[in-house]
Amino acid sequence: MAGILSKPNYNQFLESLIKLLAQTSGKDKIAKILQYGAKLLGYIFLKRSKHWVDVMKKLETTSGSARKVWRLGNTLAEQQKILALFKVKNPFAFLNILALIRQSGMYFYWVFDHLILGTNIGLCKFDTVKLGWYSSVSWFFGLLCSIIIDLNTLAIMLKKEKSLRLTITQNKINANNNNIDTHTITSEVENKAIIDQFNEVIKKKNEIYLNCAKNGSDLIIASTLLKIYPFSQGTIGISGIISAFIGAYQMWPK
Repeated sequence: MAGILSKPNYNQFLESLIKLLAQTSGKDKIAKILQYGAKLLGYIFLKRSKHWVDVMKKLETTSGSARKVWRLGNTLAEQQKILALFKVKNPFAFLNILALIRQSGMYFYWVFDHLILGTNIGLCKFDTVKLGWYSSVSWFFGLLCSIIIDLNTLAIMLKKEKSLRLTITQNKINANNNNIDTHTITSEVENKAIIDQFNEVIKKKNEIYLNCAKNGSDLIIASTLLKIYPFSQGTIGISGIISAFIGAYQMWPK
């Protein structure tokens, strides 16, 4: 009986996985899981088996190289986002400036990433060490600005949640007291609209929590690459896995 019930769920999972892997960004997330999973396992095997350390290192390098191919063209998407920021009503507002720094950081992160790929395959000749450092700097500032923007949005969402929760509670109290004053009792339609708005706020809040966890994990990796703080290989592996799984979850077909 359990097998019969679980079969549709398995088929649905398989269909969603196929849809995820049909996207280059979906393949990138799977490759990222392999890359940082290999880094973590390499750290675990460090004092146990040199053979498996070498195997994990090769898997990490191969997965990282594959990701560079799948990220080709990401600069075009960032260009569109940057241009859109100049079309907003007040482009030089504080949050818009942060958004511009974020998108510019990600744009140059992809540019340097493409140049590293070009150098690795022999299309051009650049110092990949310097390019890697420039790429990490761009990534670091892009992530930092993303977290600041998300925290600001989170503060707004928490205020809205509190206000809507109080309104819903007050409406329930009024209804329970059988108060028939039409000026104090919100209609069913208005009640439903408030509840729908409350649910949207909760959904948005949860998305921000996930974004902060994902970007915070990536920030640990960027900080280590820039030698701001020397996190261990194991910590880097765990951070990359967390970021990749959250990214895959957010992309997972609903």
